[in-house]
Amino acid sequence: MRRDEMLIGSKAFSSLWKEWQKEYQPLQVLELLLAYIEMPEDLSGEIEETQRLLSYFDPDLAPHDAFWKDVARLVDLAFPEDSLSKKFSIERQIHQLRYLISSQQAQYVRTHYKKTGMTDKEALAVYLRWKPFTMFDQGRLHQKISFCDGKGIYPDGIPSVNLKILLYNRIEFILDSQGNFLNEVDAEQVTESGVVNGASFNYGNFKRHWQLDVEPVQPHDPAFRNRMTKGFRSPNKLRKKWGRKEPEHFDRSFYNPNGIYAQSHRSLANDVKRQARLFLAMVYGFKPVQKKQIKEVHMSKQPQNNKGTAVLGSLVFMALYALGIWHNAVRGNIPFLILWSVLLLVNVSYLIFRLRK
Repeated sequence: MRRDEMLIGSKAFSSLWKEWQKEYQPLQVLELLLAYIEMPEDLSGEIEETQRLLSYFDPDLAPHDAFWKDVARLVDLAFPEDSLSKKFSIERQIHQLRYLISSQQAQYVRTHYKKTGMTDKEALAVYLRWKPFTMFDQGRLHQKISFCDGKGIYPDGIPSVNLKILLYNRIEFILDSQGNFLNEVDAEQVTESGVVNGASFNYGNFKRHWQLDVEPVQPHDPAFRNRMTKGFRSPNKLRKKWGRKEPEHFDRSFYNPNGIYAQSHRSLANDVKRQARLFLAMVYGFKPVQKKQIKEVHMSKQPQNNKGTAVLGSLVFMALYALGIWHNAVRGNIPFLILWSVLLLVNVSYLIFRLRK
């Protein structure tokens, strides 16, 4: 069978994938995968290259498919501690594969959920409607801007409050204020904002996230991204304590309502929260509460659900979260037990809100 008839994610490839995992060590399986897609040592960021690389993946390979969990597990096993940061070819390719995976996952959403006239954000809202996504991470590192004469300069010259959405704590989507996916490599459009603030698939959780996803950025990011991100900086995490002077560099804080990163006299952190509320409204079909004389970022054609559908959806989520709590309690996985418990409480609160409406 020809390789173009056995795309990654297809049933035929799944059989081959299982054989690889039985016969070879984790690092060898990853090497076979990289060779299969003809992964370059350094991504160029060009649309043609991205399209060619994505052509090896089945268009129906979904972000929630178990294949991606296998990839993350293999990377975790193949690169103990901080070994993925070593300056060798395979480590560089594995790191840059994260960007390609995020591009493939964004393209899946566009292909299967984006109808004529819809934004990427609207398509993603439809895809996530029945899935346990989170927005606890406010994406501070995806809010980079550059500076000139004490003023902030946004990528592409367009002010934006970027929103980070996580699915299963590995799958990452970044959206700008205009509703576009931001990716380092993209099969449809290459933007400065995407390269600077784009999404990347996460191999690790908790401590391993730092070792597998954060530390390798400096030694292994592609040359084109290093060029384009030069001069761009994320906001810092400084906070002003009550009754005390502002700390040094507080003007560049994520939490400063009057700082360089702030828009409309609100801190960037508060603006991200507002965007998160609007996105939740888009996903679940309820109208967000808006304060008077405050203009929200425009969103056209928000998908609307009736009350019965929203309540039914909440009940389904409650069942899923309860199952997650039981599963993690049995395994003694305390961090995820807490996470699922919080999600259940949020969902119960939303259900009460809908029933009272």
